[in-house]
Parts: sequence; C-alpha cells; structure tokens
Amino acid sequence: MTQPTPQPHDIRSLIGSILTEARALFRTELQLARRELSENASRAGGGLVLFVIAALVAFVGLSALAVAAVLGVAALGVPMPWAALIVAIAFLAIALIFALIGKSRISAASLAPKRTLKQVKSDIDAVKEMARA
Repeated sequence: MTQPTPQPHDIRSLIGSILTEARALFRTELQLARRELSENASRAGGGLVLFVIAALVAFVGLSALAVAAVLGVAALGVPMPWAALIVAIAFLAIALIFALIGKSRISAASLAPKRTLKQVKSDIDAVKEMARA
C-alpha cells in the first residue's frame, strides 16, 4: 500500500509551523540569555564591591607593613631613602601580579551566558534534525 503524496498545502503548513516553533524557541532562549547575563552581572557587581572593601582594608595593613619593611631594611644599614625605594619596588611588583590575576578573572568570557549558548546550539541542532526528517 502506498502512502498518499503530501499536498503542497500540507507541506507549507508544516514548514510554517516549524518556523513558528523555531521563532518561539529562539525568543525563549533569548529571554533565558538575558536573565543569565543579568544574574552574572549582579554576581560580578557584588564581587566587585567586596573587592573594593578588601582593597581598602588591605591598603591600611599594607601601609603599616611597608613602614615596618622600610624600617627593617634601614636597620640592616641601608640608608632610609634607598630602603624606602627597595620596599616600594617590591610592593609594586606584587601589586602588578595581583592586578594581572584579577584582570584575567573579570573578563568578558567569564560573564558570557555559557549555559544558554550551549542550549541554543542544542536547539539549533534539533531544528536542523527536524528539518531533515
């Protein structure tokens, strides 16, 4: 027994419904991406506030540590201006290392909606598979 040949009207209807479903799916994924970006941004904002507070507290502690280090180097017989320069260079090198590490953690890639992008790719593959069937 042979199957009836699909009518052009049925094919158009099927393609139309596939496109409608794909658009709805895309809209849903876009809303999910917006929500995920918002969550990531608020998490990053909270982390940034804590980072600023920690930096201020650390500044006071590091100032006292720097004074103690300068006095310690001066106690070794190094003139006070040279002791201050040596300690300042050491602290600046440490600060540069921390700044580079912090920059790598606050990158655009870490804020991207990875779960949503993965889901969209999966949905695109599913739509392609449906279109082939």
